[in-house]
Amino acid sequence: MISGHRRLRGMINVQGSKNSVLPVMAAALLTEDKVIIENCPAITDVYHMQKVMQAAGAECDIESDIVTVRSGMLKSAPDEEYCARFRASSLFMGVFLAVCGSFVMPYPGGCNIGSRPLNYHIDGLRSLGAVVEEAGGYIIGYCRKLKGGSYEFPYPSVGALENIILAAVCAEGKTCLTNCAKEPEIVDLCDCLKMMGADIDGAGTGTIIINGKATLHGCRYRVPGDRIAAGTYMAGCAIAGGNICLRGIEPERLTAVSDILQKMGCHLFTDKKSNEIIVMADGRRRAVTSVVTGPYPEFPTDMQAQIMSVLAYSGGCCDIYDNVFENRYNAAGELVRMGAVISVSGGHARVCGRPALKGARVCATDLRCGAALVIAALGADCTIVDGCSYICRGYEDIQRDLEQLGADIKWIPGEELTEDLELQS
Repeated sequence: MISGHRRLRGMINVQGSKNSVLPVMAAALLTEDKVIIENCPAITDVYHMQKVMQAAGAECDIESDIVTVRSGMLKSAPDEEYCARFRASSLFMGVFLAVCGSFVMPYPGGCNIGSRPLNYHIDGLRSLGAVVEEAGGYIIGYCRKLKGGSYEFPYPSVGALENIILAAVCAEGKTCLTNCAKEPEIVDLCDCLKMMGADIDGAGTGTIIINGKATLHGCRYRVPGDRIAAGTYMAGCAIAGGNICLRGIEPERLTAVSDILQKMGCHLFTDKKSNEIIVMADGRRRAVTSVVTGPYPEFPTDMQAQIMSVLAYSGGCCDIYDNVFENRYNAAGELVRMGAVISVSGGHARVCGRPALKGARVCATDLRCGAALVIAALGADCTIVDGCSYICRGYEDIQRDLEQLGADIKWIPGEELTEDLELQS
């Protein structure tokens, strides 16, 4: 429950990156040595990942924000129940091919935000010599020995690239990947793998070259701050007004988001040395004509719903085009319940801002939709957001962070949080 109309002020430390820690946890299975991962966010997707790894035979312990992994003797058929709950379970295809030579797994779960087929994952693994088939709702893969190869991604998919990297670092010979995703999370994964002894060049560019190694070793790796969590709080400040400082986030990872918020009237100050972003907003939001999502460094699709909430309070109309996921306008209908003027048609959304929205009871239908509704409520009267278990998938404690900045926000205990509490026990 959120009671809005309170300006945000103060400082928070940004949580570790959800989209970085999950592939890094998967990478830890590529060595028999101990891997220690610091600054791990306490989110349900991490606990799902832990359950899958433990069911596969690995030791995976979480204490505070530190994850310790020892791979052990892995089984090539990960736990179906937990794989079906989150998208990152697809990363086990590359890992189990590299470690076990085979895998059998169900299709991964995740938020319903549009078509996310696994064809790039499958074709990429086949380019390394694997046989991968789909049968009866399962994906089955096997190989005698992964061998380096070449693969050009038809589209710069982050998840597919992570999967191929995880397989290729232990393949025999050289692998050349082109039209690669350039997201910072790819750089994070490759940084961790290089600390483990992998030979990777070109992370963060369109071409990545990997020279496979027979064995990798353990390491201690610190996960960078979550750029989407930081962007969400920046957007919240744009709605509520105020002055906030976000620590532990590399400013250059949020350039596209910062550019849009500055055009809308926010004042941003960054410090690359201390990894800080200061946001100052007076509560008046100018309109921008359009927001178009795309692969990094373009505007991130994971911030599309949150910027829609900001635009709902702006002084004009804006067209949003999500070129990554065609069905990622779930927040629109719920924002309309709060009085927003939004129409969705032809693969894009048109938002015409209003001076104020009204409090309402709304429901999160995916992770970023939930975050968008929470920050939209910062400018409205009393609002209740149902479906908060989605938010827990990617935000360590959005209530704690916003309350620390001065927001009036409270959890209302309910059945939907039971599963998340059980996972953390």
